[in-house]
Amino acid sequence: MRCGERCDHKGETFVERQLRNGRCPHGQLAQSRRVCPNCGRELLREYVDSGGRNIAVIGSSDSGKSTWVGVLVHEFQRGQVNERFAGMSLDLLGEESRLRYQRDFDIPLFEELRPLRQTASARVSKPEPLMFSLRFRRERKLRSARVAPVVTVFYDTAGEDVARAEAMDQLISYLDAAEGIILLLDPLQMRKVRDLVGTNGAKTRYTDQLHVLNRLGELLRERSAGPVDRRLRTPLAIALTKLDLLPETLPPESPLRQPSRHLGVYDEPDGLDVHEEVRAWLDQWYDPAFDRSIANTFQTYRYFGLSALGAPPVDGDHLAPAGVHPYRLEDPMLWLLARFGAIKMKGKR
Repeated sequence: MRCGERCDHKGETFVERQLRNGRCPHGQLAQSRRVCPNCGRELLREYVDSGGRNIAVIGSSDSGKSTWVGVLVHEFQRGQVNERFAGMSLDLLGEESRLRYQRDFDIPLFEELRPLRQTASARVSKPEPLMFSLRFRRERKLRSARVAPVVTVFYDTAGEDVARAEAMDQLISYLDAAEGIILLLDPLQMRKVRDLVGTNGAKTRYTDQLHVLNRLGELLRERSAGPVDRRLRTPLAIALTKLDLLPETLPPESPLRQPSRHLGVYDEPDGLDVHEEVRAWLDQWYDPAFDRSIANTFQTYRYFGLSALGAPPVDGDHLAPAGVHPYRLEDPMLWLLARFGAIKMKGKR
């Protein structure tokens, strides 16, 4: 617990059993929320009591992690995903999350129509979590409708932290706690794709996506209690970003050219079609060793393809004139929600 505003020891923490008639050890009313004894961050009741789901989002520099998270919250809150899932609502939890989302995501993307700034390294500033609650109305035959919350915590990491082993070690605390990991792959980090679409000389240093995957596996194994020859159980969603740059690499019949079929449920056949298409794409345009490494490291994984913006930015300060129009952005999150049991899975094989 934490001492309240009227206490001379404002902000001081103490264990809950020290409460006396609801008052802190100094005789004043305490703040009602619990706090973490290590970092002092408030532990929201909805997160603690609901058994919140931690999801780590990682990827190399320019893979679009911040943009993906920012547009995802918008789509689940008031966009097309919200329309397709009747009775679903999303609420940002805590003043820090609400202010951070508005300042760092909503205003630049949807009001100013400009790309997001790169995330600061964990070596410079601590990764700030973005917490939100997803609620799904569930009907019961003998009882009234129940709204079950699924509290999700996103940590956004800097690309340089993923590229450097000693920097990525600082992220192990929340990677270890993650019940699902979303790995975003930037196709422009792949030489064959750069040769095809061109980069206008904007960048000369790139990160090998296979290196990021291998480092992730190493860190998780270091914290795993199981034998080293056992595959990791944390579900991994691997999403190929910036599909709007790749039309020439996709055949006309590709499922990645078709709209999502996830309407109120997670459509498993659609997900598997996309999975196999992205697997084949990576074999052709990147490296077959990537899929082999994933299959030997993770017990449960799924490939996705998406575009968070729908069109590439005009330049570093301006999005496309049409604004933000995401494509299949929600698929990795819906897959994890289906695995968590928050939404139904249709056509499971």
